Amino acid sequence: MKIMPKLISIIVPIIMVCTIAIFSCFYTIEPGFTALQLRLGKVVAVYNISGFYFKIPFIDRIIKINTQINKAAIETTGMSRDLQTVSVGMVVNYRISDVFKLYQEIGTNFERVIIDPFTQESVKAVIAKFTAEDLIQSRHEAKEKVVQELQDRLAPRYLQLIDFNFIHLDFSPDFIKAVEEKQIAEQSAKTAKNLTAKVHEEAVQTRARAEAEAYALKVKKEAVTQELIELQQVEVQLKAIEKWNGILPQVNSGILPLLSLSGFQKK
Repeated sequence: MKIMPKLISIIVPIIMVCTIAIFSCFYTIEPGFTALQLRLGKVVAVYNISGFYFKIPFIDRIIKINTQINKAAIETTGMSRDLQTVSVGMVVNYRISDVFKLYQEIGTNFERVIIDPFTQESVKAVIAKFTAEDLIQSRHEAKEKVVQELQDRLAPRYLQLIDFNFIHLDFSPDFIKAVEEKQIAEQSAKTAKNLTAKVHEEAVQTRARAEAEAYALKVKKEAVTQELIELQQVEVQLKAIEKWNGILPQVNSGILPLLSLSGFQKK
């Protein structure tokens, strides 16, 4: 009877160890992951298809690496070409192109070792090519330059850049105030310029209307003057007719005497 408790105390741990060993012989790979199977620290297999896999308990170790599109959020500070301090927040979307080589050369801490410092260096280099005001107006152009530089730097490290975006570009309060004042001044100048152009256009239109009216009056005056002349000529003719006594003038010729028509005057 005393032997049974001893046997049980021995058998139960053995069963538990065997159970754990059996379950630890298998592991799963989820979609979008690649598994590196290490045996005594050396990579003996690379699996990138989801499913169940076997490993030697207590000897093999599995490292799973996400091969989907990953996101790294990074913050840094740089100096613009005109020596303005710029606080930059950005997001890098990337994908691993070769898991085995990346692990062999860099390990699993590649985001801190490669992506973070490379991104900060690239952003600082690009920001230094722009003035602070240009960064505000040409943010997309700055982004494209960062993308090109990051692609060239990450590709040899088995990392594929998918996308890069600025989250924020923050400047000092004094610079922001100066930019706002400049914008207000430019807007006021633009408004004044538009008002001047409007006044000038109205003056041109007023002059054109005045010239048109003057020309119309001139035409009317000339027309009226001609009508008055013709009317005066008619009046003179009418007065002459009223004064005519009905006697035609007599004309003498050096050869023949002109007959007098006075005898034919109507009585």
